[in-house]
Formats: sequence, C-alpha cells, structure tokens
Amino acid sequence: MTYLRLLRIRWRWLVWGVLLALAVATVVLILQPPMYQSKATVLVRTPGDVSRVVDGGDTYARSRAATYAQLAKSSTVAERVIADLHLDIAPATLSSRINAENVPGTALITVTASAPSAGQAQQTATMFLSGYGATVRMLESVPGSLVPRAELVVVDPPGMPSRMVASGVPLPLLLFGVALTGLVAAATIVAVRSALHPYAETETEPSGVKG
Repeated sequence: MTYLRLLRIRWRWLVWGVLLALAVATVVLILQPPMYQSKATVLVRTPGDVSRVVDGGDTYARSRAATYAQLAKSSTVAERVIADLHLDIAPATLSSRINAENVPGTALITVTASAPSAGQAQQTATMFLSGYGATVRMLESVPGSLVPRAELVVVDPPGMPSRMVASGVPLPLLLFGVALTGLVAAATIVAVRSALHPYAETETEPSGVKG
C-alpha cells in the first residue's frame, strides 16, 4: 500500500491531528497573560552647527542613531517614564518591555513598547518617547549653545496597539504553523502504525481503494 493511499484511508486521523493541535494552542493562548505592543519611529536630527557642515549633519545623526537605540533600554530613561506614569514596576522590568532598533543606513529608530493592556502600551510608548527625547537632548547639549548637537524627532507617533502572540509572531502565521505541525504529527503516527501493523491497515482498506 502506498503512503498517499494510506493517508487517504486515514484522512480522519489527519483532521483530528490538526484540530487537536489547534485546540492545545488555543488553550495556551487563553491562559497566557496578555501583552500588547505599540510602535513608533523617531529620527535623529542635528539642528546645531553640525548640520551646517557638508554631509556632516547626516553622517553625525546616523552615527548616533545606533548608540541611541541602545540607550532606549537604559535605566535612566526607564526611571523618567516610571515617574511620569506613576508605574509600580522596577526600571529593569520597564526596560525589558522596550525595544529600539536603528534602521540600517539611516538615522531612524523604531521603538516598540509592550504592556499588559492596549491603553497602557500606547501610553507607555508616548511617555517613553518624551523621556527618551529629553535624555538625548541632555546628552547632546553644548555649554553656551541654545540647541543640542542632536535631538529626537517623532516621525510616526505610537500607533494602535496590537496583541503580542508568541513573542510577536502574527496570529495567522502562528495558527498555520500549529496546524501544519498537527498535520505532520498525525501523518507520522499513521506511517508508524502502518509499519508496525501492516496487516491491520490492509484489512481496514475500503474495497474501492484496493488495487
């Protein structure tokens, strides 16, 4: 009996494998504490004398963007946000909910804030950008100058929060992967069972399927 013919005979096993995998995944998602994330984009801008140098401003901004992406997870910025939002969490906990990435080759930084609720995620992102920008201005301030060497400008404000699933994996993609896993697992079980009990499979084969 060929493997494909065997799968046609045991198609119910495949269906049950997919349904069981989806059921388990659903239970896990329901029991998992909800987390939401809100994203924003900021630009490192050089408003001071550095920007007047040919290509100097853009080069300086891009060189600082990677550094400030790392700064986003610092305790200094976290403490500012906690104080502004009156949050009852440790700076280290808030820092773990913030992610910042410098878009390669640009002065853009993508900031993602996560929180247990949608409203708190967007509020955290908004307040974080304020504290984040203030920290950068302080670091880039020049004695005797009215403007800093660099500052952060919000290009895209915090968007509508989305629920995080499996560390940010899109829900449709996650469910597809779970269903595929269930299908493969069921097909494997059918193949192993057929190898261990070949006569049982032959006896259960419908008369219309036999060659």
